[in-house]
Parts: sequence; structure tokens; C-alpha cells
Amino acid sequence: MRVIWISLPLLCGPSLADSFNDFKLLLRTTVSISLWTFWVLILLSTLIATPISLAIIRIGAPAAAALSLWSALETSGSVSGIIGLAASVIAACVALSAPLGDRFSDGASYGDERRFLLRAPGPVLLLLGPLAWLTSVAGLTVGPILLLNKNFLFGSLISLCGFPLAALASNAIYQLGKRWLVLVPAGILLHDHLSVGDPTLIPRNQLANFSPAKVETNALDLSQNSFGLSLEIQCLTPLSMMLRTGTRKTTNETSIVESFLINPVRPNVLLAEAQKRGLRV
Repeated sequence: MRVIWISLPLLCGPSLADSFNDFKLLLRTTVSISLWTFWVLILLSTLIATPISLAIIRIGAPAAAALSLWSALETSGSVSGIIGLAASVIAACVALSAPLGDRFSDGASYGDERRFLLRAPGPVLLLLGPLAWLTSVAGLTVGPILLLNKNFLFGSLISLCGFPLAALASNAIYQLGKRWLVLVPAGILLHDHLSVGDPTLIPRNQLANFSPAKVETNALDLSQNSFGLSLEIQCLTPLSMMLRTGTRKTTNETSIVESFLINPVRPNVLLAEAQKRGLRV
């Protein structure tokens, strides 16, 4: 991610420069300064592995791809435009990849623990996530662009509405990066605000089995309808869990659970680390 992002100005710069040629001097200068600031922000985020850095990268890298797509169309599919688009699409794919998500989630770990990112719920991945990204990007950019074009009334109104909406949407993306299954010395900790009201510890002496789920399992589904391989955690004795219930997942309800399903972004790496720690895999 760092390598491709550092090289992005060289690969995307020529096409963007051609696209901005017809802009007025003030607009062109402001856009150039904004893009360099944006590039530095993403670069710094790649150097600091934390969930908030992950959110910044996953908003910023696809935004760079969208900008490169506009630039390629603006320059009528020039060679420089195609090169810039390809580079920015690679950056976006790396930003959204499972290994990068796991690495930045684990950056918040402390002591002898390892955090593994959980997959986004299916509806979020297909609809709500892209909508949140679009709201974040549009809310931060449309208003200022209108103001720079001297459309002060609409620019001010859209900025007043767009900035708060962008903050809410960005926070939603950030919260998705804080859903973890954590391997700790005492066992396994489920940290998922969509599934449980409080982080839930499954002690290692209470863990019966941790493995890929069977097709017709009766385990409680806490995967949030996410795609990919589900893992099943079975307990030797029933476990009391504070589950999130209701349409908006705002109500906590205590339930007795014998087994449940979760969907990490890299189940094979999680199981390998669990086995290394002596858990029943």
C-alpha cells in the first residue's frame, strides 16, 4: 500500500495535470493543494496501523480511483489517463483487501493479544458501505467545489449539510473496522458492537471446539449475514452472552449460548494462530 501510494503522483500526475488545464487559476491552485494534502494524509495513514488509519485509507484510495476515472474520461482515454487509472484501482484494491484490514486492526492490539477483523455484514458490503463512502466523499467535496465556482448560496448550504453527513458516514466506516475476534491468553474475546452489547470472553478451559462451521449447524448465527467461510465456536458449558436484538441492534438481551458463528476476513490465518496458542482447533 505504501509503495503504490508513494508512486501514485508519478503515475496519476500527468493525466490530472492535463485534466486541470482548463480550470481557472484559483480553482486549479486550490485543487492541486487539496490533492497534495489528501495524498500526504493517506501516506501518513499507511505508516500508522490503527483502525482510524484503515478508515481513512479505505475512504481515500477508492476516491483516488474515482478521480482517476474522471481524469481518464476527461483526457479521452489517453495513455497517461489509463496508467493513472490502473495504478489508482490497484491502490483501491489493496486498501480494501483482507490482509491490510487485518494488519491495521491488529495495530490496536496491546500485550499478548492478536486481533482479527470480522467481515462486514452482507447488506453493508453490497449497499450501505458504498453509500456511506459516497456520502463521505461527496459531503467533503461538493460544497467546496461549488464555493470555488462562486456559487456561494448552494455551496454554503451543501457544505453545511454535507460536512455533518460526511462525518456520520465516515464514523460508520470507522466502526466497521472495530469489529474483532481477539485471541488473548485467557481464551477468545468477541468484540462486535453489532452482535453483543459488551465484549464477551470465551475462556480457553470452556472452549470445546473452534473450527469451520458445518452446513446444517444449529449454532447461533452472529455473522451478520456476511459472505465467506463461517467459523463455529463451541462451548463446553452454556455461555451467558449479552446479545444485540431488534431491527437497529440497539436492545441488549441476555441469552444462554452453547455455540455461535463468526466470519473473520481471514479464517485460515485465525485458525492457525489459535492452534499455535494451544486452543482446541
